Amino acid sequence: MNESRLRKTLGSLALSLGTALATALVGAPVLTGSALIPAAQAQSPFAAALYVNDDPITNYDITQKMRFLQFIGAAGDNPRERAIERLIEDRLQMQEGRRLGGRVPPDAIEAGIAEFAARAEISSEELVSRLSQAGVDRETLVSFISAGVIWRELVRTLYASQIRITEAQIDQALSLEGLQPTTEILLSEIFLPSDPQFAAQVERIIPQIQRMRSETEFSNAARQVSAAPSGPSGGRIDRWVNIQAMPPQVSAAMATAPVGTVIGPIEMPGAYAFFQLRARREARQVPPDQIQVEFRRVALPGGRSEANLAHLQRIRENVDSCVDFDAVVYREFPGLPTGSVEQITVSQSELSSAERTELERLNAGQISAETVENGALVVRILCRRIVAGEGAPSREDVRRGLLNRALEGQAMLYLERLRAEADIRYP
Repeated sequence: MNESRLRKTLGSLALSLGTALATALVGAPVLTGSALIPAAQAQSPFAAALYVNDDPITNYDITQKMRFLQFIGAAGDNPRERAIERLIEDRLQMQEGRRLGGRVPPDAIEAGIAEFAARAEISSEELVSRLSQAGVDRETLVSFISAGVIWRELVRTLYASQIRITEAQIDQALSLEGLQPTTEILLSEIFLPSDPQFAAQVERIIPQIQRMRSETEFSNAARQVSAAPSGPSGGRIDRWVNIQAMPPQVSAAMATAPVGTVIGPIEMPGAYAFFQLRARREARQVPPDQIQVEFRRVALPGGRSEANLAHLQRIRENVDSCVDFDAVVYREFPGLPTGSVEQITVSQSELSSAERTELERLNAGQISAETVENGALVVRILCRRIVAGEGAPSREDVRRGLLNRALEGQAMLYLERLRAEADIRYP
């Protein structure tokens, strides 16, 4: 969105006294980028269809990108519009990489093609051949790989040194991965400029966006005022996003927020961001036989006697983790034989149904005493759950995964800022 249009839109919205922003916008017509391309230019394959910071994107580029996206199954409902969006992102990534001195050596391109082909379990040569049969030239593949390589290295160079993955984070990832579901969310977004010349208008609009609850209100507002690339499509991000890839203040709120909740404004370089939750889903990724459970268990004679329940209360008050459990139990029950507290490590799939039910509802350090066996009150404390067995990730794999997840979040915000600042025009 250029500055003059943005100023005009913000001004007209902010001055609509007593009228909700969404009401003013309902039914507002929207022209997407592809609709603005003159027919005469669309007929010339090598004519510029649009410019990204004076870098042309031709109709041929768009056609090639459409075919490429269709080949990999990512064309969506509107292949042309999706192709234009991806080409804009590619151009911005390459421009920023080159501006900061990045380059893509030939061997990196070949390695990138090989890596991309390996995901489909084919060779580089077979990938190029299949693309050719689909009408996609090799240069389109090279451009796609080049943008990805230079962008990945740029983001890693700028942000990797700022991200610290601790041993505690790795322990937590190993203990939670596969046990607690991976949460993914569908979002819509609005980015408003934080430039001083827009301060008064933005200050009036922010409360109106914060009050929005329906997707229609938020979508219409995004079409009118958002500087993000998703603005013309109502602010909709058209992919499921791992909640951990979002900024902490967003991920924490979206983990439990009702659908329709608007989070923001969140200050980012050059902009204020708002996110609306459209949907949330969870999926377990690790089967039970790869989850290893470590816990302590002790059987207290006397069942649910008042004395045992009083001892249990003191155990709960004095135990924070498995490290404390044994000593506190023996202090409360000095008559227990040595070895009464069992230390058990077992695959989750090997647990009895009753024991699994007891342990599944516990977090590490929590105590359960809900069952009586052979007249004894059974007390359990969960120490940890980890992913183990064949196919389980190593600590280095987990460290790398956590780093990449954090970098993905930074990359998304970085690209949003570049898009908001870009001069994108149609001839």
